[in-house]
Amino acid sequence: MAKILVADDDRVMLGLLTTLMELEGDEVITVTRPDDIVPIVQSEEITMVLMDYHLAGGDSMIALQTIKNDDDLKRIPVLVTSGMDREVECLRNGAEGFILKPFRPAELLRQMRMIMDESQQKLP
Repeated sequence: MAKILVADDDRVMLGLLTTLMELEGDEVITVTRPDDIVPIVQSEEITMVLMDYHLAGGDSMIALQTIKNDDDLKRIPVLVTSGMDREVECLRNGAEGFILKPFRPAELLRQMRMIMDESQQKLP
């Protein structure tokens, strides 16, 4: 069972993603503001972060950069979603993956599992 932090300011999307991941047996923590991402990652045993590129109240790329520049957090994989193609920017900032909205739930789960599997293989 993975513990996944989902960051999205669309409450409907949060509900759908939470249901989808809970049906897969994962534990889900949700936030709607980018300022809440890093404190949760620091205080919980997060397996993966799934974050929307555009979050109200701030810049999600700052949270991504903070995670990836922290020696204690950088091992946590981050998958970014967006309705606009921001893949190059997200990968450049350290994300392990990017998925364009709208996406099929099966495609999201496939990409999440692949990223989590790869991150587990990198652990010492």
